[in-house]
Amino acid sequence: MAEQSDPERDPRWDAVRRAAARRVPTPPGLVERVLRAVARGRRTAVEVPGDDGDLRVAETVVTRLATAIAGERAPAGVRVSAVAVEDDAVQVLVSVRFGVAADEAAEALRREVTAELARQLGTEATVNVHVVDVHRD
Repeated sequence: MAEQSDPERDPRWDAVRRAAARRVPTPPGLVERVLRAVARGRRTAVEVPGDDGDLRVAETVVTRLATAIAGERAPAGVRVSAVAVEDDAVQVLVSVRFGVAADEAAEALRREVTAELARQLGTEATVNVHVVDVHRD
């Protein structure tokens, strides 16, 4: 039976131990974003102005609708990571395939989601698309 070595004595773990010993500072604005997200969770509806009065659409409905639209309309090489309503705008986080022009792909998706939300809700929404990662297929 082969003797098993103690993984804690493996010298390859030295770099991991050094990294774990470093203090990692909290990213600027993280606490405020978390608190905003918690407060947003109490928000129940998004007001959609209309000719016959305002329509109240649950924020979760807007988020799900925007998620479906973004997933269907994403250009080739773009993966939708997350969608949320924050700061009175639809925020779409995406990953682009290595080699795809990120700015052009994000702008194309922003236009598509904005137009389809306007068509389905009857009013234009602010949509922001953020490229947060690059992937390889």
